[in-house]
Amino acid sequence: MRLDTALSLISATTIATILAIGGLLTQYSERALLNEAERIQIEDASTVLSTAMAQAATLSATHSEAIASDARVAEMVADGNRQALLAYSSPLFERLNTGGGINVMHFHTAEMKSFLRVWEPENFGQDLSKFRPMVIAVNYSKRTQKGLEVGVRGLSLRAVSAIVSAAGLTGTVEIGVDLTSLLHLAKAATGADYALFLDPSASLREDGTKVDGKGGLSIEAATDAAFFARIQQANTVRLSREPQLTRYSAEGQIHGVMGSPLLDYSGNLIGTIVIARDFTRLESQHSRAMVTIWAISICGFLIAFPVFMIAIRAFVVRPLNDLVSHCTADSADPTPLLPSSQLPEYLVLRGEIEHLRKKLREAPENRGPAV
Repeated sequence: MRLDTALSLISATTIATILAIGGLLTQYSERALLNEAERIQIEDASTVLSTAMAQAATLSATHSEAIASDARVAEMVADGNRQALLAYSSPLFERLNTGGGINVMHFHTAEMKSFLRVWEPENFGQDLSKFRPMVIAVNYSKRTQKGLEVGVRGLSLRAVSAIVSAAGLTGTVEIGVDLTSLLHLAKAATGADYALFLDPSASLREDGTKVDGKGGLSIEAATDAAFFARIQQANTVRLSREPQLTRYSAEGQIHGVMGSPLLDYSGNLIGTIVIARDFTRLESQHSRAMVTIWAISICGFLIAFPVFMIAIRAFVVRPLNDLVSHCTADSADPTPLLPSSQLPEYLVLRGEIEHLRKKLREAPENRGPAV
């Protein structure tokens, strides 16, 4: 193999390797930055929902305590005057429902029986002591409880306060917030989709027995139930006490999906909060950036390799060929070859070769007669 061919192969391999390593490192860095940006965005969406739920629970507790401290409410509950309590509380319930998303106002007796559901006054009398742990806790501690609780009708964000009169505990009052409207409120603020998946085994029947949870997680509330059903079918929804970040791709769209534990008011794991955010635009921008990076690498190779080879031929190959020609030239030819390079090192080496050639030409003339 000729020297210039070998140098061409070595140069091409070296330049291509350097550019490829640089491209891969840049690609890895861009992907890491993108993953971090996506993680921050979806965690921010989770924070918005957590904050909204905490504020809603606090607001519910404020309203329940205000109602519980009303002496007229205590008197009507103690007297068992359901119709008077309905007439008294309905206007307040309408205002709270319209302005604050309150969809539950429920009064209970001291015996933990359902006394009045303001939104459904004909439905009352159930024994809550077997399947409403929050009501039981308030009944015994007389302290307000707030947070998520699973009831017969599903999951709700509630606050329960004790109605206490001079005679002692008269009953309890419950204020609940519509979770679906809360999820849509969070979506309006972040652009992400939300769903609450409930573990059926966390639910209780009216007789206090647990529901069979073999069917898996079920969607309790969602901004787009059909979309989250498809996510669940892709096996990206799991019950876990640690946040999990995955991806879901379908119909040309890429979504980041984060599942975080759904805890009730007492800290028990009852399901999963699933947040999905559309990252299609970010992924498209990343793909375009990757194409640009590799295009620049290829163009860099096409520019660097010829320039490098021109320099090698000018400063290495051609001077070496010149030196070879100079060494093999006919010593009797008085016409000197012109130097092909002006590099000092080359000129010194050429001069030494010329000096050696002169010595070799003069050597036979200076030798004495043979003995």
